[in-house]
Amino acid sequence: MRRRRSPNASNHGTTSESSCTSPIDTDDDRPFEPDSSETDLTEPEYSPPAGRTIARKKSSPNSGTKSLPADLLNVERVHQARYQVPDDDTDEDLAQVPEDYGRSNKTKKLKLRLKERWAWFCQMKAMELSTDPKWEDAEDALREASPNEMHRFLNWCLKLEYSPNGRRQKGYTKASALEADWKYFRIYYTRVTKHEMSKEMGEAVRTGMRYLVDKRGLDKQPRANVPVYIEDMIPFNETILQTREKRFHLGFQRIILCLYNTLGLFTINRKQAMLDLQFKHLQISLQQDPHGGPPKPMIELEPQFVKSVLGMSKLNTFALPEIVYGVSLVFSPHVLLFIILFYVHAFEAPHLTSMEDLRRLLVEGGRQEMPLPLKKEMDNYYVFPKVEVICGQPCILWETPMNGSTLDAQLRTSSEIHGFLNHFFSHQFRYGGGDLLDKSGFVSEAQRNVIMAHATSKTFIKHYRPRRHTGLQEIMCGLNPDEEFSKAVTRMSRWIDRRRPRYLSNAEREAVEKDPELQSAIRWQVDLETQYADRSQNPALRAMLEDQKRQVHNLRRRLQDKRRKETRRDFSRKQAVIDIERQLTGGAVSDEPAREVLRKEFEMPSEQILLVETFFTWPTTDS
Repeated sequence: MRRRRSPNASNHGTTSESSCTSPIDTDDDRPFEPDSSETDLTEPEYSPPAGRTIARKKSSPNSGTKSLPADLLNVERVHQARYQVPDDDTDEDLAQVPEDYGRSNKTKKLKLRLKERWAWFCQMKAMELSTDPKWEDAEDALREASPNEMHRFLNWCLKLEYSPNGRRQKGYTKASALEADWKYFRIYYTRVTKHEMSKEMGEAVRTGMRYLVDKRGLDKQPRANVPVYIEDMIPFNETILQTREKRFHLGFQRIILCLYNTLGLFTINRKQAMLDLQFKHLQISLQQDPHGGPPKPMIELEPQFVKSVLGMSKLNTFALPEIVYGVSLVFSPHVLLFIILFYVHAFEAPHLTSMEDLRRLLVEGGRQEMPLPLKKEMDNYYVFPKVEVICGQPCILWETPMNGSTLDAQLRTSSEIHGFLNHFFSHQFRYGGGDLLDKSGFVSEAQRNVIMAHATSKTFIKHYRPRRHTGLQEIMCGLNPDEEFSKAVTRMSRWIDRRRPRYLSNAEREAVEKDPELQSAIRWQVDLETQYADRSQNPALRAMLEDQKRQVHNLRRRLQDKRRKETRRDFSRKQAVIDIERQLTGGAVSDEPAREVLRKEFEMPSEQILLVETFFTWPTTDS
């Protein structure tokens, strides 16, 4: 039998704070029920009827509370107001939500670029004689645009050399770049016209695009998806730690660059996912070894960056127990990450300050793990922070992530020093790791898609599956393919040659200075200097002269960079002829690598020598 609720005012004031946070979690607005009659929150009879709630919301104080005192009446009103159905206060409007909400910044920039280029194209068309009035407004022109006008727009984009602010454009070398522009232009067209482009119009423009690709000689092949494996990255990390050709503000930058390569290979994550990694995304623990022996440190990462707009929004957690691979520690995520954590005193336990302290810990009481919590005040610290020179002193900005362009520049320079033919880029982790997952036999196709954040296997087949095939001859002959040989001839280290030049010779620099385009720009600069001197240093001429000096400087740099790339590209073929002739004619064996090692060791400061010796020490334990 149910008890009636007491009308005493004190019963209304004894509601706990936790029960007032949500109407679902409170029982104060319905008759009391004993514990035995409680039902699940999802069952209909547990929730108060909607009609009764609305009736209470509209109830008048004169209907049932006329005899109550004034103070009790106020308490009743406040209590009822806490559980009323919320009004539609119109604080949300779909029109106020941007159409590209949730998209990446790169996607937004590409969309904006096509929108601005179309507006610029319309301005150029509006300036023509006897032009159509529709060109006065970019969106009106797009609504009335014909396939031929879209074709002419894409051709105009291919010819662009400078942006409206005078900066030189990157230009088009790949057909895929034109395809990407067409994709974002169609998105802009759909947004303006409120309907999809017709099939006939799309086919007509695509036919014109195929003609433009052939006319401009654009490369139709995608970028080579050359994989990297751990055999490539261990020597690469060694180069980063040893080299003196690339200088850093702090030795700390060498550590985080090695850690980036290590975590990138082991987790197959995208670049931005790694750069956005913070201390709050880490979970450090000691795990009991089921095979016996001392407990193992384990790092668990949960990167937050995912492409949710592609249908993949669930986060992955990557568990990395300590494993010593090879004879050095340069590719141990635990060594590299613990260096950072101990340096910044990140552990909440005040006496956990070194690896010696960590090795002394045990997992007690038959438990599987012992967490090693980090300080909560360091949750927003980045694993890969930005290093900046402030007032002449290099500083680590822990709450600011490293810039992606800074990372790319460091990897590019280190690649050249290491002897790679082409620059190493972060996505190669996914080429090599995806290939290993696909062939391992321990990971299913579905799990591979989850790990790589792919909605379907089509993405892997189209972009990640290696296109250099080996072992076919052995298979046709009934032999077992040589996996080690196949891996050696497909990975990035195949094309390593540390002799490959990084700088232009004096003769090559002189050849660049004789380039006709550069000579024409220099002559125009000299003419401007003469006119500026003859006209009493006119401010307008001075601005033109400064702009021309900048143009000459940038042009010289572009031509030098182009010549340097050509020299590096042709080096392997030319040097091969030299090496063949030297060996066949009995020439002396080159001892340049030995001299290079001695030169590096001589130039190293004592701190860097100690760092390298520590990393190259043989491990003393397998734990």
